[in-house]
Amino acid sequence: CSRPSGRPVCIGWTGSITTLRHLELAIPVWEELYHRYGDRLCFRVIADRPWQHKNLPLTFIRWQRETETDDLAAIDIGVMPLPDDAWARGKCGFKGLQYMALGIPAVMSPVGVNNTIIRDGENGFLAASTEEWLEKLSQLIESKELRQRLGEAGRRTVEEQYSLRAWKIRYAKLFSDLF
Repeated sequence: CSRPSGRPVCIGWTGSITTLRHLELAIPVWEELYHRYGDRLCFRVIADRPWQHKNLPLTFIRWQRETETDDLAAIDIGVMPLPDDAWARGKCGFKGLQYMALGIPAVMSPVGVNNTIIRDGENGFLAASTEEWLEKLSQLIESKELRQRLGEAGRRTVEEQYSLRAWKIRYAKLFSDLF
């Protein structure tokens, strides 16, 4: 996706009421980034329940199936913060794969399958500590070229490893084995 030059870099998150608590993990990082970059930065939250934060210029978008792709396309950097607990380790990485499928660079916690999806620095970033989140998001904020490179590599990853096209032979074999 091409972005108009001069517009703020938009960091975004998408999720549901069950994962909104994970977004709270990002707030200290987002506050520090906003302190550093000010109006050069904006934040977008796409969810099924309104969510705001008093110290950040957040745009809340109510999740809707019909507009989901367009709503996500306005994001320059997608984030997936997770706690390292049993429930989060069982998540499928869908949020990150959505960003990557749209060519949006993803920064994800190194929890569960995220460690398989992301090759740190090649097709996205993994960040565990506050310092790592700040460092990697800052790199992406400051470099349109890095956003583009990681976004393109992320999209290739989805096409080659997670798309229907990539799995069609396996799916066909599974179905033929059933009958």
